[in-house]
Parts: sequence; C-alpha cells; structure tokens
Amino acid sequence: MSPRDRAENAPDDGEWQARLGEVMTSRGLSGGELARRAGFTSQYVNSLRSGTRGERLPLETARRLAAALGVSVEWLTKGEGPRERLSDVYVRTVGPGAPAPSDIFPSRAEAIALLGKYVEPEVIDALRAHVPETGVDPGREFWIKYAKELGRDLRRIKDDPDLNARDAPPKSAYMAVKKK
Repeated sequence: MSPRDRAENAPDDGEWQARLGEVMTSRGLSGGELARRAGFTSQYVNSLRSGTRGERLPLETARRLAAALGVSVEWLTKGEGPRERLSDVYVRTVGPGAPAPSDIFPSRAEAIALLGKYVEPEVIDALRAHVPETGVDPGREFWIKYAKELGRDLRRIKDDPDLNARDAPPKSAYMAVKKK
C-alpha cells in the first residue's frame, strides 16, 4: 500500500491541529495567508486550527493544506513519515518553466516563506534557482541578504530605460536634433 493510500484510508490521530499550528509558525504564515494559498477562507483555516470544526480533518482539506504548507499529507494528518514532502527535498526538475523545487536548503525555504508576500516573484524565482558553491545551506540570513541584493538589482533593471524599451530603440540612443 502506498503512503498516499495509507493517508486516504487511515484516520487522523487527533493531533493534527498542533502540527498545523507548528508548521504555520515555522513558515511564518498567518491563517489568512495559508487560506489564500490553499483556497479557503481565513475563518475556515482558523476554525480548523482552533478545533471548532471538530477533530476530523477532511482528506481533500488535508491535501490542500499540506500542499500550501509544503508538508506531507501523512505527516499532517497522522504525524507519520517525513514532515517535508519528498518532492520538495529531492529536486525532480530544473530549468526555465519547471516547477520550483521548494527546497534542498531548509533555511532558504524559511526565507522564502518570510519574504513571499513582500518581494517580487522574480526575486523568489531567483532565490530558488541559486545554489551556493559549497552546496551547503548557508543559513537564513544569507538568503535574506541575497534577496535584498536581488531586489535592488531588479529595481535597477526596471528603472533602466535601455532595458525597458520593448519595441523602440533605447532612449539613450536618441540624440537631440538642433533646429536651424
């Protein structure tokens, strides 16, 4: 039986609210932000977390929450298996247009979770694409500092008239014509 089948057939252990709160805290997510990512209302997510919706977590709800949080359904519902989804830990695809690997560097995942609603999507994409030369996780402060550098570079690019000219020649190529 696959882990997915076990998650579908086995009841939750009743402790999922604590795990939900734990991962929301570790990812720096409010009920409203998790609701937005999972496609629920913030009231629904907060009622799930507080337990006012009951002890059972519907499977489809668990799947959507787990996907939005980057954790496995089995861990969220039963506390079994790895917390992080294997697809986020072991990169499957790389390249332009490929789904972003959540993270082989845990501190990068934390930084992305913290910065996600404050920085441009291009910065997040660049953070996900960067692999340190050492191959070792350099820590959350490194990723935040790197995001700041990327943000400054992105602003310079957006403000540069030569780089923003779509169909026209660069503005720096125009020369004033003297009237006779």
